[in-house]
Amino acid sequence: MTYAPEWSMVAPDAREALSARRAIRSFLAAQADEASDLDAVELIVGELVGNVVKHAPGAIGLHVSWCGAGATLIVADRGPGIPSLRRVPDAAATGGRGLFLVEALALRVRIENTPGAGARVVVDLPVRRNAASRSSRGD
Repeated sequence: MTYAPEWSMVAPDAREALSARRAIRSFLAAQADEASDLDAVELIVGELVGNVVKHAPGAIGLHVSWCGAGATLIVADRGPGIPSLRRVPDAAATGGRGLFLVEALALRVRIENTPGAGARVVVDLPVRRNAASRSSRGD
């Protein structure tokens, strides 16, 4: 498993999300194969950070790692949790598209709510590590 640095920010300062998105993309791009969707990764990070800013102001933790050929992103907050019922957003609605979009772009999304301790969203990203990076690390 190859780890990237972890990022933390305070939700009201969403400007920090731009540097986190760029840093995560840069970390993944260094080892990603050409078919990886790094634009989708940036969008996923932006949507998840945006949701925390809107619904769970406070500290946000971001962690990304290579695990074999794939990459996983974890976004953690200390908010009230995420409702388990998610449905396709109404076309007329002004919100509710963030998680729907993340689920559409990601390979897999898992939401873990911890009562009184926030939520953790674990996303298998649409990227693959190139063969040269996997073999040089013994993965």
